[in-house]
Parts: sequence; C-alpha cells; structure tokens
Amino acid sequence: MIKFFRKIRYDLMEKNKPGKYFKYAIGEIILVVIGILIALGINNWNENRKDSIQEKIVLRSLLENLHLAKTQSEFLISEEDTLKKRLIRILGIESNPNVNVNQIIPDSIFKSAVWDLQSDQPTFNAYSNLKNTNKLSLIKNKSVNEKFTDLEFRLNRLNDILEDRLSVHQIRIDNILEKDINFIPLVKSNVPEINILNETENDYYELLKIKRIRNLLGMKLTFTQDVIDRRENLDKEIGELIVLIKNEISE
Repeated sequence: MIKFFRKIRYDLMEKNKPGKYFKYAIGEIILVVIGILIALGINNWNENRKDSIQEKIVLRSLLENLHLAKTQSEFLISEEDTLKKRLIRILGIESNPNVNVNQIIPDSIFKSAVWDLQSDQPTFNAYSNLKNTNKLSLIKNKSVNEKFTDLEFRLNRLNDILEDRLSVHQIRIDNILEKDINFIPLVKSNVPEINILNETENDYYELLKIKRIRNLLGMKLTFTQDVIDRRENLDKEIGELIVLIKNEISE
C-alpha cells in the first residue's frame, strides 16, 4: 500500500503537475490522520473493554465480601440483643409487668450479662485490599464509591463506641466479678466437671439491690443499646451496597 501511494506521488512529480500533487499530498495526510484516529479509537475501546472486565471482577469480589460481612453483622447484632435482654432480666426492669421480680437468676445468666462483651466487627478485607492497591479507581459508578465512604464512616463510629464500652467494662464492670461475688460457681457453665457443692452461693437478687452495681450494669445496658444502634446503621449500609453493586454488575 505504501509503495502504491509512493508511485502515484512520483508520477505526479515527473509529469510536473504541482497542483494535483499538492492535493494528493493533503489527501494522503488526511488518510494518515484518519488511520491514526481509528487506531487510537480501537486502542481506547480495547482499554475500556479491559477496564470494564476488571471493574466487574472488582465488583464481584466486593459483593462476595459484603455478603459475608452482612452475615457477620446480623450475627453480631443478635449477640448484642441477647446481651441486652439478659441485662434487662437480671436488673428486673422488663417492660412486662407480670414478670416476677423475685425470680431466681441462674449463675450462667448472671455471668453472661456481666461478663460477655462482643467487640468484633464485620470484616471488609476485599475493600481494604482493593483500596490499598488503588483498584477501587476502576469503579466508575459514583454512587458505589460514595456508599463505601459512608460505610467507612459507620464502621469508624461503631469502633469508637466499642472502644468506649470496652474501656468502661475493663475499668469498672469487671470489678463486680472480682470483688462482689464468688466467681467459682459461674465457672461451672464453662467447666462442667468441677464440683461447686462447697462453694458459697451468690444471692444475685440481694446483690442487684446495691446502687453501685445497678448503676454499672445500667451503664453497660446503655452502651449496649448504643452499640446495637450503630451496628444496625452499619448493617443497613452493607445491605444498600449489596443492592447497588448487584444492579451495577447486571447492567
């Protein structure tokens, strides 16, 4: 093809036809430019196609991680709700007026209410890894990126309240188990083979009349409700992101 154009150019020069040669030269330049533009267009299309494939891979990875995080989130909310109900029970402040306030509190229930503390959070390893490798830039949907920003905000707020609750628990509430009761009977639920017949029984009903103890457990109940609220906010963000990414993948 190049030889063909070169022959035409030489023929025009030999026949001394500068006008036609000039027109031909311009036409040849235009053809070269068009060729370059077509090549660039094909290259850009190919790069966009590759980016689109990589974007789908990134989105599917995030979606898989979010489904796992949603399962973890729902489990953790359930754990917090169980703790909340047990704190309400041992404090005798159920909303049901028919509940007997003098009911016996089992060692296992008291231990769970006072001892248990859930500090885990849903894991977002895929998001963290993609963020560290700058692959999140492949996601073109602005709403998806904004939602992940909201998710990080919710996660940080949850982490703050979890740290506050843990700090108060370690400094104040653990003292109840150390100083105010006989802890050995509470071990029975974890180590069933031990013999506690000679151990002094705990009278939790009388213990929970002490203002200091009631206030500390009331503080734990308040913190737990705050944790539930923030866990549910995070769970909502996860759910909305799952729907958003599913829609993006299907398009």
